[in-house]
Amino acid sequence: MPTPDSSAAERPTRSRNRRGEGGRLRQDILDAATALIEREGGATNLSLRQLAREAGISAPSVYAHFTDLDDVVDTVLNGFFDQLRDAIAAANAAEADPVAALHAGCGAYTRFALDHPGRYRALFDRRPTGPDATPSRPVPVRTDVFQTLVDAVATCAAAGRSATTEPFADAAAIWAALHGAVLLRLSVPGFPWPDLPVFTEALVTRTGLITD
Repeated sequence: MPTPDSSAAERPTRSRNRRGEGGRLRQDILDAATALIEREGGATNLSLRQLAREAGISAPSVYAHFTDLDDVVDTVLNGFFDQLRDAIAAANAAEADPVAALHAGCGAYTRFALDHPGRYRALFDRRPTGPDATPSRPVPVRTDVFQTLVDAVATCAAAGRSATTEPFADAAAIWAALHGAVLLRLSVPGFPWPDLPVFTEALVTRTGLITD
């Protein structure tokens, strides 16, 4: 029977980088953090020792490329935000009709969340990451991602397709509704939820004050 420390001992040790390959180590650390977040369903309990073990390196090696564990997690989260923003923007751009574009972008948001639950939870659930980590900093502010939704609502209003007079506030309402719907689906998967695209469209139509 393995001892409590045998799993760590059995994990393959990462081979030493050749000169000029420091960038590979940095990416290996980010890849290890991503794998842990996806496997654990978030970044809440991530520790420096756990990250180093996953990457097959010693814990001090992390400091050659990152200030601390929070710096690693912030970098990974910014990458997740980029993925989410790009998915929303691509969905918006694929539709010429402003209301269809709004619905498509919101659909891309919910699909990202449900297809990548660990990544999604990590974006909005930053807490202290464990005894080996420095105190957790706030989630990186990425208002550019939210701005895609504000712009989509404003475009609907400009086209006379939404009754909103406050695109920012109504975009925030849409986001809150979608976020709540996503978390409920992830937390209570056995509930007989309505079809996701239909449910998402209904939420967006009501909270975005879509007129037709």
